[in-house]
Amino acid sequence: MLSYSFTSCVSYKNVPYFQDLDSTQVKIALEQYRPQIVQPNDVLSIKVTSLSAESNVLFGDNMTESRMGGGSNNNNNANTLQYGGFLVNEVGEVELPTLGKIKVKGLTTTQVKDTVTALAARYVKNPTVTVRMLSFKISVTGDVTRAGTFQITNERVSVLEAIALAGDLRVTARRENVLVIRQNGDQMQFARLDLRSKKVFESPYFYLNNNDVIYVEPNIKRLERNENLYQNTTLIVSILTTVSLLIYRFSSN
Repeated sequence: MLSYSFTSCVSYKNVPYFQDLDSTQVKIALEQYRPQIVQPNDVLSIKVTSLSAESNVLFGDNMTESRMGGGSNNNNNANTLQYGGFLVNEVGEVELPTLGKIKVKGLTTTQVKDTVTALAARYVKNPTVTVRMLSFKISVTGDVTRAGTFQITNERVSVLEAIALAGDLRVTARRENVLVIRQNGDQMQFARLDLRSKKVFESPYFYLNNNDVIYVEPNIKRLERNENLYQNTTLIVSILTTVSLLIYRFSSN
């Protein structure tokens, strides 16, 4: 009964996502996805192999991702994930065994792969190179079920997937004013998304970048109504309990 009362304080029309999505509509053009760009302090997994056994000796094998306690890839505590990879230094370089320092800042992982492949080809025949970004993470905070920082195992995650990782928005959350905070060089960029509208799919912020932060603002009026309802309900329950005890005592006598 109490939970129903809380829910009834929130207007249903503000809760569903994509309210303007026509039931007959089957396609929406997404904003073009942009691959992640490598930045200083990123951690890259770079693995070079070839048909020659010499490749393991020449290029090493310190690219293996290890985890503490067998945790999942998307973890509320990003610090539980340890990296076995190459840290991009402040000037945007990684230093690989045999190949030395390589400039990777501003490149996609595909471009890093092509660069490393060309360099490795000087030492071994037909090298195979795999490159992954190990340090890709996003944070979700505010009026969600489970706020936290989440490690992403690939380089493509949408704002909807991020919110799902955080257990979805609470019923009191402002779905029309979800804030995405993004650092671009020495600037902070801000975008506000309306999850009630299908236009969210057309936003350049629909797909998230490494280290993006999503802030979900609570609806203050809804919170105040719920708080007042909770206080009034608590008072009523307390009075009824007291009255019941008095009736019980008198009836016992």
